[in-house]
Amino acid sequence: MPRLHELDDVMFEVAMRPIFVKVGSRETQARGSQAIVEMPTGRVVSVVGRSYRLVSHAEALDLAHGCARAAFPETKSGEWQVASVDAPSTGGTCSIDLAHNSSALDFSGLAASDKPEVYGPFVRVTNSYNRTRALCFDIGYSRKVCKNGLILRSSLISFKMSHQRREIREAVKFEIAHDRLAKQKQAFQAFLGRLRACPVPSTAIAGFASDVLGFHSPPESMPVTDKRWVAWEALREIVRTAGQRYEQELGANAYAVLNVVTELASRPPDNALVRRDRHALQRLAGEWASEFSSKCVEDQFDLEQYLGAFRRQAG
Repeated sequence: MPRLHELDDVMFEVAMRPIFVKVGSRETQARGSQAIVEMPTGRVVSVVGRSYRLVSHAEALDLAHGCARAAFPETKSGEWQVASVDAPSTGGTCSIDLAHNSSALDFSGLAASDKPEVYGPFVRVTNSYNRTRALCFDIGYSRKVCKNGLILRSSLISFKMSHQRREIREAVKFEIAHDRLAKQKQAFQAFLGRLRACPVPSTAIAGFASDVLGFHSPPESMPVTDKRWVAWEALREIVRTAGQRYEQELGANAYAVLNVVTELASRPPDNALVRRDRHALQRLAGEWASEFSSKCVEDQFDLEQYLGAFRRQAG
């Protein structure tokens, strides 16, 4: 299904409207529910309860600017720009990334003697009109040369609310754990270095990346004529090609695996076997990378054993 990636496509005006039901010849208002409709077309985007607090995508974007300024008070509002947008074709849910427009917040991941890598943080706001996603904000990191991003699990931002009137106040205050943010920035540099130092055989890179992202082949009992096998072969070729490209650029190591994972997470392939959206895939990338970067430096670490255990756990 096609997705929306332009800001104008998700900034349509919405409004709450009552719902009426007809029983026989009598029409009455459904008091427990209301509709979110696109204006002025009247297209019904979602049906929600009476306590639902509508936050438009435009309002969520304004809040994201406030969150970026709170997280990085040394910056100014005009220095943050929309870097990416991702939403289903209905626009019912949406994630918008704000990135700083200068190199002031860059993260150097490699030593100066190596090819320099530049990472920058972004602030992502996720919003929905259909109750599938809470209004929430995440800090992620993106490799600027190719826009590959990941989201590290953390509690840096205290604001995350479901769409209930009692939870979302008219004035939103972001509480940022600046001490943990500073430590995460420092740890991120060391984290990249550990991945670069961890060798991964060329033959294992593509399979490793597929396991991290949850890309699995159909069951062997499934007929070879099933269309899912065709989808699997196409997906496997995409991952293999990306693996070869990053191995040539970065070497046969876990950092190359990370870049395969974050590329496919940031730009999910249009494939029937890819069932998670960009936000979920980038969270997977961040969670795996954070966990693996700690394990790979252990004295008794064995990559083959790790991969076997990882596949069993994922399966």
